[in-house]
Amino acid sequence: MADFEPRKRRRPAKSCEQCRQRKIRCDRNVPCGPCTRARSSLGCSYRQALRSPTPDAHQTPLHASRSSHGEVVAPSHPPISEAHGDGLTGSLNDTPFINSRQGDTSSVPSQLSSPIRDLQVRLQRLEERLTDTGIAQSSAAPDSAIEQTLRELCSKVQILEQRLAIRSESTQTQREELSIAATPPRLHTSAKKMKLFGPTHYTHTMDKFQLVGSLEAKGPQPLCPKLRAELTAQTKDMRDLRRSVKMQQTPRLSDPVSDLCDTIPIRSVCDELVQCYLRTFESVHRILHLPSFMKEYLQFWDQPRTTATPFLMKLALVLSIGTTFRSEQGKAGKDHDTRLTQTWIFAAQWWLTGPTEKATFNLDGLQIFCLLLLARQMGPPGPSPWLSAGSLLQIATAMGLHRDSTHFPSLSPFQAEMRTRLWATVLELILQSSLESASPLSIPFYDTKPPSNLNDADINPDLKQSPVSKPDNSHTDTSLQLLLHQSFSLRAEAIQLIHSPNRIPYQQAIDLATKLRTTCHTITAFFQSLPTTNTTALPNSLPRPTPFHHKHLLTTLHRYILHLHFPFARESLTTPQYHFSRKLCLESALTIASYTPSTDPSVQPDDFSRLILTARGPLRGPLNLDIISALSLELTTQLEESPPPPPSPNPTITPLTTLTTTARIPILQTLQHLQSQSAYVFQALKTPSLKRYIIVSALVSQIKAMEAGNRNTQTVVYDTVRECLGVCQGSLREMLSSSSSSPSAAIMMMMTPADSGTVTGTNGVDAMRLDLDLGLGTGMELTDLEGLDLASLLYMPGLVDFGGLAG
Repeated sequence: MADFEPRKRRRPAKSCEQCRQRKIRCDRNVPCGPCTRARSSLGCSYRQALRSPTPDAHQTPLHASRSSHGEVVAPSHPPISEAHGDGLTGSLNDTPFINSRQGDTSSVPSQLSSPIRDLQVRLQRLEERLTDTGIAQSSAAPDSAIEQTLRELCSKVQILEQRLAIRSESTQTQREELSIAATPPRLHTSAKKMKLFGPTHYTHTMDKFQLVGSLEAKGPQPLCPKLRAELTAQTKDMRDLRRSVKMQQTPRLSDPVSDLCDTIPIRSVCDELVQCYLRTFESVHRILHLPSFMKEYLQFWDQPRTTATPFLMKLALVLSIGTTFRSEQGKAGKDHDTRLTQTWIFAAQWWLTGPTEKATFNLDGLQIFCLLLLARQMGPPGPSPWLSAGSLLQIATAMGLHRDSTHFPSLSPFQAEMRTRLWATVLELILQSSLESASPLSIPFYDTKPPSNLNDADINPDLKQSPVSKPDNSHTDTSLQLLLHQSFSLRAEAIQLIHSPNRIPYQQAIDLATKLRTTCHTITAFFQSLPTTNTTALPNSLPRPTPFHHKHLLTTLHRYILHLHFPFARESLTTPQYHFSRKLCLESALTIASYTPSTDPSVQPDDFSRLILTARGPLRGPLNLDIISALSLELTTQLEESPPPPPSPNPTITPLTTLTTTARIPILQTLQHLQSQSAYVFQALKTPSLKRYIIVSALVSQIKAMEAGNRNTQTVVYDTVRECLGVCQGSLREMLSSSSSSPSAAIMMMMTPADSGTVTGTNGVDAMRLDLDLGLGTGMELTDLEGLDLASLLYMPGLVDFGGLAG
């Protein structure tokens, strides 16, 4: 049986090699006693393979001892650093790599990991030799040779620690230095208009274009005086035409609503407009409770004269928003629809701020305020600084929506859930407003929890107990609001960084952009997980998510990434470390621009296309000037980095030239597509929004001139602007003539009769009526146009404003 038994492995030998060969007892010192007392000089050495540290040894403290059973016991003598504090330079327990995990060198630079690992092995050998001397010798002082070795090792460890500390400090300093100064504020002021341009305004980018330098260049320019005089005359005529068109498109109400019920269309039209709103914005901004709204909606058609005023205001605003997404306009034409939506908006605005102000201090008033802010962004009259999201936040805070409903036991489950949804909507509108304006984000403390993942049918005013929220992967009427609300803290932090008055650290901007991009991937994965088949919506529930919601959410998040890295992208020419910001800005701008409607007239526009063609402010999406300026800045930067070769009869085409030219083609095509859509807005849709078309046309001309190697870009841009002004003048005259002869003016019962101040011609504008133009004035007197040049026409910073052509 002994032949078949496995041979037991011997324990590792701890004696030195010389004592083992002579077969004598070794005291395991360095050198050991027998080798020291030997007559011949013997070298005392230990087998290295058997002395390698083990995982258990890594976790053993240096000054711990082992009992006879292998258990770690406290040392009976003080640490060497304490016993000989005058000789040692430091304590081994102070080393970060030995005191915690001696075998983990993943956080150490590669050039230092090998010396630290060697020191760990050597210290482990000394530890084993000290513990093997036995408890009897624990109280004795260590040998002088061991003490000297420990001093040397401690000194080497401290040197390595100092090198690591210097390296980490230099890395941290380099990261702190990689930052930029906050965007300086710019104030536009004139006799009729004063506005602070925030860091997200496109004027901060316009001075980066080569066009500004060419316009401000000194020297003989024989064509400029003639061109300037011609442009000045065209601009005066165009301003007068635009004012006349705006005057005719804006309703003048003697009383905001004499009878709002008379303005409501027939039921078939109302049903279509209500569905247009429900399938678009209600899923993202939860404002209404669908079963309650539809119940009142049916009661309205049964007894319209007994309908409560708050519901009538909600219905009017819902119809106003739904008009944007209606596939067919009314019989009276788009002009009639525009005036009707303005009437509904002004009626709700008057009801909120008029003499019935106390009756609006409830959830109904808050819902109407949210709908009003959305409706004003869908088209004329546009966002108002006097009816802002800041006022909405103040009202919501005064109503206690920022405190969780658990603090108020008297609230019913229905009221608690509606308050939570409305608070999330208020926060979203606040973020949107702060990103667009120069006002920093100011949100009070709040402890309100996110909305529950519930369908509208799961809650009702008679509910006695709060229902259980559905799982996160279960799609409900609140899924889209929750999906957007998950990134609220990231976007709020991004806004705080954008509006920071101090230096903006680059690493923080990169971290935020990375998290926002991850959120975009999460949103895309959510829409990909939805069933592809058209499932019928449940009764009293919102329609299923559509591509409109996907585009809207991605556009919203990518605008934060764009504005977060735009300051760094503008500095990338002088600081190459910011090249990654250029990539992020180009990626975000192209993503948003990819949602631009098609120019093919046979293609039926979808909901998102109708929104960006008619909306104002941030809802304009790819037609915003920040997207146009971002793409133009990238093109001009590429042309400055790799200028085209001078024209020659036999040009040399290199792979690098082909690569750079090919990379610019899709960006330039996108800009040209935005140019055609900007022209479509005021030509086909009869919207007098001209500034965007003039600017993008001038930028495209400049870029093409730079690509062609034309050094006189100023003349090229002047010719382009002159041509654009002629196109704008023709469109404005057509609008003015069609508005004067349109039969829809006779059916607008809320319009006041024309008085002596009405426009009588293309240039006859009454000064009093212009002063009452509801904030749609030019912001510049006509006499200011005498010194007009192209820079002022393109709204360059520090020069004369051309904001009167804004839409």
